[in-house]
Amino acid sequence: MSNELFNVPIEPTVLKWARESIGLNIDEVVKKLKGVTTTTIEEWEKKNGKANLAFVQIEKLSTIYKRPLSAFLLSAPPKEAPLPKDFRTFPSDEKKPLHSKTYLAIRKARRFQYSIIELVKELDESSKKLSIKADLSVNPEILAEKIREQLEVKNFFSFTSFNKEAVLDEWIKILENNGILVSQISITKNKEIRGFSLINGDIPLIVLKRADATAAKIFTLFHELAHILLKEGGICDLRESDISHEKFCNHFAGAFLVPKNELLNHPVVKANKQIGEWPESLLADIAQDFKVSREVILRRLWILGLTTKEYYLYKHKEWESEYKEPFRRGKRNEIKICIQERGKRYISMAFDAYERKKIDRMVLSDYLGVTSDKISKIKESI
Repeated sequence: MSNELFNVPIEPTVLKWARESIGLNIDEVVKKLKGVTTTTIEEWEKKNGKANLAFVQIEKLSTIYKRPLSAFLLSAPPKEAPLPKDFRTFPSDEKKPLHSKTYLAIRKARRFQYSIIELVKELDESSKKLSIKADLSVNPEILAEKIREQLEVKNFFSFTSFNKEAVLDEWIKILENNGILVSQISITKNKEIRGFSLINGDIPLIVLKRADATAAKIFTLFHELAHILLKEGGICDLRESDISHEKFCNHFAGAFLVPKNELLNHPVVKANKQIGEWPESLLADIAQDFKVSREVILRRLWILGLTTKEYYLYKHKEWESEYKEPFRRGKRNEIKICIQERGKRYISMAFDAYERKKIDRMVLSDYLGVTSDKISKIKESI
């Protein structure tokens, strides 16, 4: 009997779970799965008893839903952590649903999170954790100072010779050394999303949008850290908002990256305190020293009473209309992408497990997500 004629009984709730777990509605599946109707899929998913599907249909659904064939043989949907809360701030009539590729990005991030938890167990290590927690009643300025003290980065700005890329790498290293995994993943369809955070499991994870400018990634990193301190995962666009959680996280990120005293004592600020409407050239000079964007500096000046809310919002709107993702061209660099997606701590732990013979080369290749011939190049790059 050919595969095309071979029928397999599938639990209807598993079919529904597989579809919804990638964010597809039935009409979208019909467009991808030729030869079936909306009614057919509805009947599959609500059928009492088992839904009988041809093996070739299961193969196609496996491709569409990005699930292994074995997933369709489950007796019930697996228990999965819920999606992080959607904190995008667009009005409801403008907000687009999460694209299937965004669901895949979240799924990929979870795999990294679960993998490093497995590596910690394999290596019999304990993961360091930040002891400070927060809620919305806390002053973000005070919280930022406490976190800077715990991370031992009060003198971070003495490293003024660092470029923004080096600063981002250093911030990521500091957070990973304190038990927070950081991943940079492609998010191409919901372009407004700047990052998200996952708190399920022993090791929280921050995801940055890989295509973003470096200064934007630095700000997103600490916006998402605030979500973790609030004990909540979030999907964020970081737009200026009156939503309490997003307002708090933006305030914390700015206060952490541009501490009040350091900003007020910056020579450009001290010389221009009465200026009100700050020229971009001055904002750029200050931003260069703190390794953040002009907008972060202007927002801090507004919060500290050195410009008006109206001027900040005017410049925010102007810069938002100018914002474009950096243009990328050239061949895909698998080694660089591997390091960005998994992070140096994750990769170092995978190599440590391999060298201590806790895992074999095939498992190491799986952890790194590359073919065996790329392993040595990744080791050289970290």
